[in-house]
Amino acid sequence: MKRRVFISTAATAGVAGSLAGCSSAAKMNSANVGAFDVHPFVKAHPEAVFMYVTNISDKRDEAGIRSVGQKLSKELIVKATNTGISNATKITIKPNWTCCGPQDGHPVYEKLGVNTDPYFVEGWVGSMRQAGPTDYYIRECACPNAWEDMGWSAMAERAGIDLKDLSSMDYWKVKDEINFVDIPDPVVFKKKGFMAPMNEKDTFLVNIAKLKAHGMGITTCVKNLQGINGKRFSNFCGRYDQIRRHYGKKYSKFMVKNFEKNIEALHKKHLEMGIPRWDRPGNEGGIWQEQWCNRMLDSLSVTPTGINVIEGIYSQDGNGFGSGPHEKLGKYGVTSRDYMSNIVIFGMDPIKCDIIAHWIAGQEPGNFGLFHIAMERGMSDVLDPHDIPLYSWNNGKATPAKLDNYERTPLVTYYLQRDYNGQNEPKYHLCNEPFDYAAFKKGARVGDCTPSIKELGFDNDKNLVMELNLPKKDDVYVDVVDKRGEVLWRMHAPDAEPGVHQVVWDGFSHPGLYNVYVKGMGWDAERQMVIYS
Repeated sequence: MKRRVFISTAATAGVAGSLAGCSSAAKMNSANVGAFDVHPFVKAHPEAVFMYVTNISDKRDEAGIRSVGQKLSKELIVKATNTGISNATKITIKPNWTCCGPQDGHPVYEKLGVNTDPYFVEGWVGSMRQAGPTDYYIRECACPNAWEDMGWSAMAERAGIDLKDLSSMDYWKVKDEINFVDIPDPVVFKKKGFMAPMNEKDTFLVNIAKLKAHGMGITTCVKNLQGINGKRFSNFCGRYDQIRRHYGKKYSKFMVKNFEKNIEALHKKHLEMGIPRWDRPGNEGGIWQEQWCNRMLDSLSVTPTGINVIEGIYSQDGNGFGSGPHEKLGKYGVTSRDYMSNIVIFGMDPIKCDIIAHWIAGQEPGNFGLFHIAMERGMSDVLDPHDIPLYSWNNGKATPAKLDNYERTPLVTYYLQRDYNGQNEPKYHLCNEPFDYAAFKKGARVGDCTPSIKELGFDNDKNLVMELNLPKKDDVYVDVVDKRGEVLWRMHAPDAEPGVHQVVWDGFSHPGLYNVYVKGMGWDAERQMVIYS
């Protein structure tokens, strides 16, 4: 299907509302046990994302972080009257907890940003109880042997949450507690096993992700749902050509026949489409991301969420486990860094929330294959973060907001490093190279991003300052031509890296109408400028 076709198809089908804006929760039953629901404005706008700015000064401020969870839950989960979701519904909570290696029986302070803060979860559940629902469950696949040392077991006990290890044992050992769900139009798995009561009927899923970097980019709402799968079913990050060997024969019956060929064919297709960075060679290059995206979307396609929340009170860069590009910090030599981002992002649609999260983390969402493939599979209808309706949330009220007014917290990741074909990008980097959303919306090849140049103003020496955006590394010429066609000034930038560059015309002398040409290897762009002194 051509891109321009599937964009229109996704838009008319109301994908966001049908996938993410619902849950498998039961409507209020005749026994009249009471009901709850998502705040009516948030629920009515599954196409939107909401931003809540916090003011926590220290990631060890347990009471402050708990109060943020309490406040948001109280405002977002409301008591329902005539309609709503039965209070008898099971509330499934999915925090983003990882194998982050506690030491000496305690969490490593420098690694706290790897995980959804447990006090935020505790605060959320405490307030949600006031709205009516009583039964709460956390199911998480990552390292149950660390739950006690991390303080998660104690938190769950305090909050009255059923926290149970169902991921250490193969499905046949906990068969009655694994929900098997058929995947429509699968790429890798035709059936998935979820840890009960995840994806059961009459459940409401609160997806509480963490703002953090990882090998898949900024891994927030969508990737967090990877962890509701049972043992083996949750291992999405391995190489596509090793899945069968790592899983074993008893899992083969759940896999699509010859799925490896599916992955190879899709990778070739998306490489030709020009998905950014998909040309990174090797089994841990673009094809690695191809298999992860499709396995993740296989699972997401059958996972309705009640509400999606990204806890970004503090965030972390690096690889998602405490490693990054910085000097060693603390007793255990952690090389990632935590940042007080003081933002909570939420909405009904996990993909839209993730697009905004990538932007907040200093990335350009159009450079990530997950969002392209989600559109192709009809699970999303937007790519440009500025096309997503955005609201500021304050004291239970939503106000229209502009994305560019929010402070960004750059979180470097090792996602598809450009260290091939003469490129020397550092291992940990931002994927913030320009992406031409306008061309994408017109159906152009993804990688054909048009270079652009614009005037910004003058420096103190009366030199004209311009901004040049380059989609890829190239030899670049900039020519300024007057109305008679004479070249007044030329700049040559050999081997210019992709990204935003400052260009200074130090020969400007008279206001007027000028044509500025930008030329590279096999392309050129033109801009007409009326320049005033």
